[in-house]
Amino acid sequence: MMDEYTPKHFDISQLKYLCEKLYTECEILLSENTLFTVNDPTATEALILNDFIEHIANVGINFRIKYAQDTELIEALDNFLDHSSQLLGNYGVTPKEIRLWKKTSETLFQLLY
Repeated sequence: MMDEYTPKHFDISQLKYLCEKLYTECEILLSENTLFTVNDPTATEALILNDFIEHIANVGINFRIKYAQDTELIEALDNFLDHSSQLLGNYGVTPKEIRLWKKTSETLFQLLY
């Protein structure tokens, strides 16, 4: 749990773990092997992942408060969560959209490492 007493490396590790978990779960749900991936935003898996995105966003808010100077990381986290949420909220996802989401993810992960 991120609070005002945890060291920064712990907070980064927590964000890294949560974002990697979300990335893996989204990647499983959204396959880019077809021309058009059919997604059901009302499916249990999608709803659980949306709740998980909300949880990560709350952790991100705490990070933003503690480390307001880390604007690049905060912006990358926001972009990753927004993009993930958009993909999960669409009924159809193209390979191009998945590739763009992966690029956004790579940017975030580079900053977290």
